[in-house]
Amino acid sequence: MSDEALSPVIVKRKTIEAENMASFELVPAEGDELPAFTPGSHVDVTLPGGLVRQYSLCNSASERHRYVIGVWKDANSRGGSKTLFQQVNEGDRLAVGTPRNRFEVPRDVKRALLFARGIGATPVLSIADHLKAKGIPFEFHYLFAGGSPGSFRATIEASAYAENTSFYFEATEPRLNAVSLLADRPDDTHIFVCGVDWWLDPILITAQQKGFGVNRIHVERFTAKAAAPLLDKVFDVKIASTGKVIKIPGDRSVTTALEEAGVKVPTACEQGACGTCKVKILEGEADHRDKRLKPEEKAQGYFLACVSRAKGDLLVLDL
Repeated sequence: MSDEALSPVIVKRKTIEAENMASFELVPAEGDELPAFTPGSHVDVTLPGGLVRQYSLCNSASERHRYVIGVWKDANSRGGSKTLFQQVNEGDRLAVGTPRNRFEVPRDVKRALLFARGIGATPVLSIADHLKAKGIPFEFHYLFAGGSPGSFRATIEASAYAENTSFYFEATEPRLNAVSLLADRPDDTHIFVCGVDWWLDPILITAQQKGFGVNRIHVERFTAKAAAPLLDKVFDVKIASTGKVIKIPGDRSVTTALEEAGVKVPTACEQGACGTCKVKILEGEADHRDKRLKPEEKAQGYFLACVSRAKGDLLVLDL
């Protein structure tokens, strides 16, 4: 996380949405309002022990008195979801950063199709609320994850957009058929898709085949952190401010190896998606593996240290 101001919050309500999903309602610990956010936003949450993780805001963007986040209890948790499920309870204090948005709703949207699976519903809920409030026609197609049937269903059914929502269960009828749902749509239809890569990528391919241009396709990915290949390239990182040289093994990310050597680079998603760990390279060439940086940022010498590596034997970092 950057050095932005943090807002202290209190967990007002913790709700078990399904066997491995929970929602947390966070309210201001000081004052009456939290920083405003736009539909589809996420927020950095500082957890007990100093962990920082990103979670999508799933309540209405018109609300300033609370944030509601949804959390999936990942069996391979790096500490974030496990901490929230096992240690954080109603009445506890946390801290949140300023909301950011990489899943924005363009102002010119006139109609939309929303797709989500499992925990992928969280940012889509605020988008559905926004579209409904604006009177923009849309459909929300929500597939429950196999281990979490019924997640967020009560929230959806109590909302104004319940009538726009269709629910689906894995391996049962009716199936969520993207081919038919994307067929014969008006040329001004936008789609918003959120979920894991293996599920959403076929939807995106279908949308492109149906003539949806990139300006009408909006994606938020929930991807489990991939382990670094055991035989990945070994290289050195030099810290410009101190001259310290740190070897990056093939089974360690740059951020992990630096932290083990006492050099802390802020991280959040550790998937190359959020941009928290963006660092400038002063010398050397990056092997970019992120899903976030724009071409101009790469051209300026930036890389995401949580997933990207070096093409050569040395990177000199502006740290």
